[in-house]
Amino acid sequence: MIDNIGFIGLGKMGMPMAKNLLKSGYNVFGSDVNESAINEFQSLGGKSGKLLDWIHNVQTIILMLPSSKIVNQVIYEIIDLYASDQHSHQDHLVIIDMSSSYPDETRRNFNKLEKKNIDFLDAPVSGGVKKAVSATLTIMIGGKIETFTKCKRLLGSIGSNLFHVGPIGSGHLIKAINNYLSATHLLASCEAVQLLQSFEVEPESAIHVFNQSTGRSGSTEYKFPSFILTESFDSGFSLELIRKDLEMAKHLFSHAGAMTNLPQLVFDRFDNASHKLDQDADHTEIYKFVSSYLLKRGKSNEKDSEIICGSSNSSISF
Repeated sequence: MIDNIGFIGLGKMGMPMAKNLLKSGYNVFGSDVNESAINEFQSLGGKSGKLLDWIHNVQTIILMLPSSKIVNQVIYEIIDLYASDQHSHQDHLVIIDMSSSYPDETRRNFNKLEKKNIDFLDAPVSGGVKKAVSATLTIMIGGKIETFTKCKRLLGSIGSNLFHVGPIGSGHLIKAINNYLSATHLLASCEAVQLLQSFEVEPESAIHVFNQSTGRSGSTEYKFPSFILTESFDSGFSLELIRKDLEMAKHLFSHAGAMTNLPQLVFDRFDNASHKLDQDADHTEIYKFVSSYLLKRGKSNEKDSEIICGSSNSSISF
């Protein structure tokens, strides 16, 4: 029997993920507030309709939504509409939240869904639009191991690296920290490249050296060559979304009482950038924001080739 899947959230990531489920032979009911996304999905063989129309005909519902707030709203709707005695399948309905949600909210949603005999996994992804299209995403799964095992084939149609990382909420926890690391690498790389450029080292040369050395990262190996050096700034992941993830990571560090101010500093940079750049700016456009502040405090003395950075007591000379 062909499995029936509900997929809520056909955005830049959700659409290619839902397409790959169709390619794998699943019968997919898509839902999105954007009518053009629904039309595109239908043209590919997907089905659509209101949640009420198909909730009792699917085994699994995947959520790929922009925020915990929206996830919570959808889960409230699912709880309100779902009746286990009307479910047409022997197994429990499974909800998989593949959004980047707050772990605390995820645990609360799990408790609510469990009371309705609905199974729940958190399974956020990493890899961006490119890997969503190629079905090679990394998926970080939290929840009961038996629920994960039941959904493993389905998740394997979306990603190639599946990791069950712990109890419910663990997937969203590690995703938040992963995105914090990614943003920190990106910010540091942007500042490093622009500092070197002020010493007449070309960005392309700097990136090439980093990528053959210990300073390399996903930002230098992929984001710089693909989106920053080309000045396309079109990774498909918005500045607002990374700002949201950094706010989440900042909250996690603070809630744990961690003695570090780095999460706050990185969040502040991206938060300031989100207010200065266009509303729909790509997250790789942080490079533009860095250029607006990095060397503003310093001044160049052409006579002795000295760059004075920050205070008058700190300098780098040739």
